[in-house]
Amino acid sequence: MSARQAMPQASMTDAVVLVTGGASGIGRAIVDAVVAAGGRAIVWDVDAAGLSTCAGAHGARVTLARVDVADAGAVAAAMADLTPDWAPTHLVNNAGIIGRRMRLSEMDPAEIDRVLAVNLKSVLYGTRAFLERRRPHPGAAIVNLSSIAARTGGMPGNALYATTKGAVASLTIAAAKELAPEVRVNALAPGVIDTPIQDDVFGGDRGRVAEIARAIPLQRPGTAAEVAEAALWLLSPAAAYVTGTVLDIAGGR
Repeated sequence: MSARQAMPQASMTDAVVLVTGGASGIGRAIVDAVVAAGGRAIVWDVDAAGLSTCAGAHGARVTLARVDVADAGAVAAAMADLTPDWAPTHLVNNAGIIGRRMRLSEMDPAEIDRVLAVNLKSVLYGTRAFLERRRPHPGAAIVNLSSIAARTGGMPGNALYATTKGAVASLTIAAAKELAPEVRVNALAPGVIDTPIQDDVFGGDRGRVAEIARAIPLQRPGTAAEVAEAALWLLSPAAAYVTGTVLDIAGGR
């Protein structure tokens, strides 16, 4: 057995996981899972109320900041504000938006810039800041949030969202090659997940959500907790030989 193979893997109790968009939905579920596994979480979000609720739930196991991760300067400043004890060992680039539904013939330049900034540029900014400040850890890992829309093209009118999630998937594979063997990089590709963001996708039409669910082999939408469990696995020593993977969490869809 080589020295690398014999190296013990640290558990999540040693992990400090930075989660962007961590105040609600899938991000909040990932924060909950990290804390339940014995780790600590750095939570960045623009949702002040959600951050306050998260702080009340987890106390000293989390540190929180109101950060617009689409702003490179804000990301760099928030990372610089972390004390050495809170230097991150792992990263989850979760922040994202659906954006306004638009036909290709109606694409608004301002909306293009907004969705690209939140869904794609934030991943680049967050990854760069993490690499500059991270505390070395034998199980260091990054998990990015893509979507099955990266392959399917998403719902009509959501081409911009699907495009950004395709870019996240490609970036994940490229980063996995560049950062190996020190940092593993993987992505999750959720399908229909029962979170408030689905109201943006389906316009609040719960009947449409139920119709889509019937076409999913597992016959239901997923939950934020199920996505979080997959994220926790990719962050953990259990996935020590997994990198460059985009894992569907879509019920077989």
